Parts: sequence; C-alpha cells; structure tokens
Amino acid sequence: MAPNWLRGRWGVRATAALLAAILVAVALSVAGLALVSLQQRSVRASVELQVQAHAVAAADQLVVGASPAAAVQAGSNGFAVLQVLDGAGTVLAASPQLAGAPPLRPGQVSVPEVAADQPGGLVGDGPLLVVDREVATPAGTRMVVAGGSLVAAERSTTIVTDLTMIGVPLLALLAAAATYAITGRALRPVEAIRAQVAALSDRDLGQRVPEPFAHDEVGRLARTMNDMLARLETARTAQRRFVADASHELRSPLATITGRLELGQRRGPTDTDIAEMMPEAQRMSRLLDDLLLLARADERGLAPHHDDVDLDELVEAEAARLRNTATVRVEVDTAPVRVTGDRAQLARVLRNLTNNAARHATSRVSLRLRAERDEAILDIADDGPGIPIPDRRRVFDRFVRLDEGRARETGGAGLGLAIVAEVVAAHQGQVTAAESPGGGALLHVRLPAQPAPPPTGSAYASGRTGIR
Repeated sequence: MAPNWLRGRWGVRATAALLAAILVAVALSVAGLALVSLQQRSVRASVELQVQAHAVAAADQLVVGASPAAAVQAGSNGFAVLQVLDGAGTVLAASPQLAGAPPLRPGQVSVPEVAADQPGGLVGDGPLLVVDREVATPAGTRMVVAGGSLVAAERSTTIVTDLTMIGVPLLALLAAAATYAITGRALRPVEAIRAQVAALSDRDLGQRVPEPFAHDEVGRLARTMNDMLARLETARTAQRRFVADASHELRSPLATITGRLELGQRRGPTDTDIAEMMPEAQRMSRLLDDLLLLARADERGLAPHHDDVDLDELVEAEAARLRNTATVRVEVDTAPVRVTGDRAQLARVLRNLTNNAARHATSRVSLRLRAERDEAILDIADDGPGIPIPDRRRVFDRFVRLDEGRARETGGAGLGLAIVAEVVAAHQGQVTAAESPGGGALLHVRLPAQPAPPPTGSAYASGRTGIR
C-alpha cells in the first residue's frame, strides 16, 4: 500500500504506475540474476563434460599402449588442449598451444598463467576449465590433463547480463505506462461521479449519479453515493416540512394573541381577552418546548440521565392526573418495574401517550405495565376509532395528525408521538402502534428493565389495579 504522502503528492494513477514499475523492476532483476547464474552453471557443466570426454579419449589411447604424443593428438581438437604427465609430474607431451607450459592444475586456469607468450595463444584466448584423469599404462602411471575454453561461456553470460540490464528498465517502463493507462480508465467512472456530485446544489438532490452494471468497488461507490443523496434529499425535505409545519402551527396562536392585543389596545383589555389569549399562549409555549426538544434530538441526541426510575410509580401518577382531568374511565394495571433513564423524559412519554389516548377515546383508557424477562412492557389503549394500518408507522413522524385529530380544539400539533419515539429510542427502547382488544388504538412501549427486586409482601407483590 502506498504511503499517504506519496498518494497526496502524485495522485493515485502516478503512484500506481510508480509502484508497478518498482515491483516489475525488482521481480525481473531477481529473475535476471537467477537466469545468469543458471546459465553460467549450465555452460560450465557442458564445457566440463566435453573436456572430460577428450581426457577419456586420450587416456584410452595410453591404456592400449599409444605414446603420449599420439594420445595427445587423438584427444586434442579445436576446443580442448591436453598434457600427459608421468608419475613425477613431468610433462611428457602437450598440445601445441601448451608447448613449454608448466603442468596444468585442475580448476579454472587464466590465460597469463598458462602460455600467453606462446605463438597462437590458447584456444579462444581466454581461461580454461581443467580436469585430470589418472590411468595405468604399460609404461607406468600416467596423468592426462585436459583444458577447455570458457570464452563461449563468458560471452553467453555477458549477453544474458546485457539483455537483462536493458530489458528490465524497458519492461518496468512498459508496466508503468500500462498501469497508468489502465488505472486512468478504471478511475474514469469515479471522476464522472465526482464531477456530477460537485455540480450538485441543494436544489439538485433529486438527481443521482450513474450506476455501472459491474458489481465492483466503483459500482458500490455509485450506489453508496446515491443512497447518501437519497438520505440528504429526505433530510432536506423533512427539514423544510418541519419549518413549514412549525411556522403554520405557531401562526395560529400568534394571530389570536395579536388580534386580541390589537382589540384590547383600541378599547382596553378585558377578562375575555385574557381568557382567549392564555390558552393560545400556553399552546404556543408547549409547541416551542416540543420544537426545542426535537431540535436537540436532531443536533446531538437527547442524552438522557441514567437514574433509577420506578416506572410503575410514574404510571400510577399519570393515571391519577388523567382521572382528575379527563372525562373517560381510567383503568390501571401495574407491576413493580424499575428502569434506568431520565425521569423527566419518561414522564413526558407517559404524558403524551395518555393525552393522546384520552383525546381519541370514547369512554375508556387503559394503562398496563408489566415486566417480561429483561424488558418493561407498557401498553396504553383506548376505545376510540383506532389507527389505520397504513398510518401505524407514519403516526410517529413529526406534524402527522390523522383526519380525526385535525380539529384544533381536539387535535395537537402532531409532535406528541414524535417526541415519544425520540425519547424511547434514546432509552434504547421501541414504541409501536397496534389495535387494542376493544378496537381502538394500542401504543406498545418496550424499555430495558433492571432485574426485578425480590417480593417484600407489599402491594407490589401481586400488582396494583385501579378503575374509575
């Protein structure tokens, strides 16, 4: 993987081309060195085999009684030179190229050490590969020493080395050029995506980048970009609708208050003016509180406190309040359940749910709290018209009011259940809408619960039930 500073300075294409050139150069250099070494060994082994063959031919002549000069003449040719030595190491006969030269020693012998000053020089005018072979002859023990030229081996090694030194840079440059071109072609869809996204404004979020057919990294990038644009478009639409709905909701109480103030300014304020303005002011205050809570939830989350909250006490308190303010019968069935969370926020959840149930109920509202395993289950039901199945998820969106709740004297601003969903989600819970057994609406809340305390013989042991 290329360092960040290299990609930042040269770009992806140039960096990929450079790395490809380096990798190809290193690989070919290693392969070239291995090839040169193998070629050297192969040629040297071939020379050694040929020299051995000439030495054997001369030795065979000596075995059958031929003279040293005849044996040398039989084993010599344009490639190999020979010497025949006696047991004391004295040269008895030698090829013309070795006339007057000292005895050769097995191994590689350089030209100056042999007979560089002899007329005609050595075969190939280069180093010799020397082998020896001892034989028993009728005249006694003889040593046949044969040498073969390594000039051809050195020349072939030089050629291979030169080709490697020339070919490695050329192939590295070719690999760099091919990588640069292929990378540019591969990045062309990415550049098209970047250019199209760069040209988008906040009014063009409905557009989408082209998605290639291939299911590769570029295809996934295009699909991810389109998903992001869809989320941005949804967020922008929700924000605009939120601002428009908030403005609409604030306009009505503000218009009522302004009208009453203008009327009171002309004829003096009356108790009727105050009676008319006070509910509108309270309604506007509640709406502003709801809007501020939702704005905090959008900006950084609600971040509830982590206190121990007896949820059954909150339910009992909310039921008592509802009995004193509502005209419907309130049924309560609670079990001792403790949760960890923000007491004020959970109380607001109960307030919004019970107000919603009382607003739509015909004659009865039911509150039921129980514990199931590690969850607190809260059901708030009414016997009203209920929530249609297509609206059971939409009802938790902001400023959503069903047709039955459109009237301002009975319906709210459409933020109560949206706040419930935000607070419950902040407490790692879930709220859903369903149909109650009586045919009305049932709002079902699940929250993580603390382990149940052991029974103490109090009224909580079997739950508490109250009906008005």
